[in-house]
Amino acid sequence: MESYTHVSRIDDISSNEVFSWHIREGAFERLNPPWQKFKVIERKGNIESNGQIKIKMNIGGPLHIEWLVKHSNYIEGKGFRDTQIVGVFSSWTHTHLFKPFGTSSSILEDQIEYSLPGGKLGRMVASRLVNKKLNQMFDYRHRLTREDLCTHAAVNKIRGSDNPMTIAITGSSGFIGSSIIPFLTTGGHRVIRLVRGPISPMDSNIKIVKSIKWDPSSSDYPDITSFNKENIDAVVNLAGENIFGRWTKEKKKSIFDSRVKTTTSLCKMLSSLDKPPKVLVSASATGYYGDRGEEILTEDSHNASATSGLFTSSLTSSNASKHSDFLSYVCRGWEESTDIAKESGIRVVNLRMGTVISSSGGMLAKILPPVKMGLGGRIGEGNQYMSWIALDDLLGVILRAIADKSIVGPINTVSPNPIKNAEFIKILGKVLSRPAIFAFPKFVVKSILGDELADAVILSSSRIMPTRLLNIGYKFRFPSLALTLRYTLGKRNSVVS
Repeated sequence: MESYTHVSRIDDISSNEVFSWHIREGAFERLNPPWQKFKVIERKGNIESNGQIKIKMNIGGPLHIEWLVKHSNYIEGKGFRDTQIVGVFSSWTHTHLFKPFGTSSSILEDQIEYSLPGGKLGRMVASRLVNKKLNQMFDYRHRLTREDLCTHAAVNKIRGSDNPMTIAITGSSGFIGSSIIPFLTTGGHRVIRLVRGPISPMDSNIKIVKSIKWDPSSSDYPDITSFNKENIDAVVNLAGENIFGRWTKEKKKSIFDSRVKTTTSLCKMLSSLDKPPKVLVSASATGYYGDRGEEILTEDSHNASATSGLFTSSLTSSNASKHSDFLSYVCRGWEESTDIAKESGIRVVNLRMGTVISSSGGMLAKILPPVKMGLGGRIGEGNQYMSWIALDDLLGVILRAIADKSIVGPINTVSPNPIKNAEFIKILGKVLSRPAIFAFPKFVVKSILGDELADAVILSSSRIMPTRLLNIGYKFRFPSLALTLRYTLGKRNSVVS
């Protein structure tokens, strides 16, 4: 039998608060490191009722394993235990302990006891690897727990209450949407998912996440009577088709409609409620500004499509498919479509989001395989600026925007440190201990992605500052790219100059 223990102190957060965070729905998903691919495929009961959870874990390529764990030994405010029923270990027991430290702080302790299959020599070698992986994982988990709890505490102080909110989300199955749900539920909030497709059977097992079917392309709203009963405090609008793929006329129309028309439909529906939500936090993007080279951009900088020769005041998908600065045109329409909500008295925040950094999805997940193989390198001259934000900072900004009544209109949702493409690849290579010496000429990128997509997304330069976030004192968890990459890749002890 092998053992492993990880202990951390969490200042200014009581042990009861840490305990409550861990037993809320979504904690398992929230604590899973972004570099570990898994999916919850079944839940029975919960931690308090000695429930079970079954997950499918990817272990490379098409290979995966299933792991069934049972909860037990629940002691209110003190701890609980997870025991493997089916999995890769001969045995596995994980005891979660929560202890007070002083008058207002706490100790978080994870104890693991496990045994491995195979002979003595195999177990000796494997146990070293397992303990290394456990240290990597719990280093991540304890930091995330501490920072999430501090974020929720700070936001509750701003809104003057720790009562749970009900927050509706569109685009909840996407990269960002699927991440924000466990972030909100572990904070004690209730989530309403607005979904187009079939409602997952898993939803019936989750008490604080509810799905309502809604098709934004239809004039039929969801059952308004039922919707009014939900007493929604805030809406987070993340709907929008992935921009990657050949920009045919049909693809561009779909990109435009999935943002502008969907947001218009959403705002009409919200405005028709007996009790509209207090705030709508609606996605936009840094594409609003277009390709601006070395120019430092703030929220007051102009929209690129407004100064182009093809500008028209009529924002339609047919115009968008012909527009010379397509993403800028789409973002302008995206933001203007929230005017309906503003006119009905809903406070609206438009998130001009940069490239979101996490190894669990988005751009970073797409480029990791070639970089890990040593095939990373700058694109074009590598001088184009990229404005980016760590996923956890994006989640924190969204929650702050919901709570802080002073935040209205567009906010640049980016790190205060935009970085050039060549430097981004150099830092990523160092974090992964891989060379990043290749160069990909523009014509190669354009031949793969098409001219418009390559010019608008990969080769364009956006040097954007989060002026309004800095002015309200928002503290970024991850202001530097090197820190962000080490954290999301589980390489926090690597050295990057």
